[in-house]
Amino acid sequence: MIKIGDLAKLSGVTVKAIRFYEKKKLLTPAEVNFYTGYRYYDENSIKRLAEIVYLKKLGFSLKEIASFDENTIQQKTKQLEMDIAKLCQNIAALNLIHKNKKGEFVMNSFVNDAQAIGKWQRVCAVKNKQEFLSGKYTDNKEIFEHFKEIVFLPEGKGYWCFKSWSKGQINVSWTSTLLNYEIDGEYMFITVTDTYDNSENDVVVYRKIDSKEYTIKDLMHGDNIDIPFENDQQALGLWENVDFIKSDTQFDPNKKQYTGTPWLTSLSIMPNGEVLVANAKEELFKAKWSKGMIGFTFEVPVAMHYEIKNINGKDYLIMEWKSGDYIFGGYIQGCCVFEKVA
Repeated sequence: MIKIGDLAKLSGVTVKAIRFYEKKKLLTPAEVNFYTGYRYYDENSIKRLAEIVYLKKLGFSLKEIASFDENTIQQKTKQLEMDIAKLCQNIAALNLIHKNKKGEFVMNSFVNDAQAIGKWQRVCAVKNKQEFLSGKYTDNKEIFEHFKEIVFLPEGKGYWCFKSWSKGQINVSWTSTLLNYEIDGEYMFITVTDTYDNSENDVVVYRKIDSKEYTIKDLMHGDNIDIPFENDQQALGLWENVDFIKSDTQFDPNKKQYTGTPWLTSLSIMPNGEVLVANAKEELFKAKWSKGMIGFTFEVPVAMHYEIKNINGKDYLIMEWKSGDYIFGGYIQGCCVFEKVA
């Protein structure tokens, strides 16, 4: 048996809070000395206080904790799901706020477009809609070449490079100008805006594939990283990021290609099949590895294949980088280069 002060120290809850929980009949001492008034608590008291603290962290009110049962859990789960849906709507609305050419903030509320919802497949990129409708056009294959398919999610939700959308407009990550779209029958015409001068250039044509209400999870593509561990003695040690290149054949230690701050800063590859990864935010997280592969788990698991090259007496680990471009678009943007330092 322990006294209230000891319970407070053990649980990290103040004496004042413990007394308050008792007043609300959430917690009962195992024993109260008739003469001294001292409260004493046993293992059941400690367990109950831990439950109260845990449920409070999950967002339950003291009233809900007092009457806690399966129905309370279901009601709270339903409420949280509604809260999440509302937050997603707010995020979509915030993403629609943009600056116009005058530098003024334009706040567009979401306007639904039932015709837009679903999956679309790229047909071609032309100078204008009329050129496509004439049937005599040349596809500019470089425009939107990575967006073979695009999806309009319900409620204006965004994914990957597409931050949000509202009827007639798409908010994308690479420009502050909204892209305009028009639907004519089974085709959608998206006007592409220049990143620098906001001028309207090509029109990308998409054909409707289906009208399914997809979720972001439906659109994610990952890899199997649950493979048997195979050691690679050459890979063990500490590696620091020194460059980012477009392909594994382009690396030259004397000609750095990437001048920005890499998201991954170091890899510590250990003999037990684990990798300790550091990023630019000085955060640490774990990955797994086997010979030729480092497996990361983001929203989905991805297998990033690597090879080690010795150049001018130094070891470099060149690892393909699978970001959202791979998870949503299915293509690999480039490779991270790490130099062995220990």
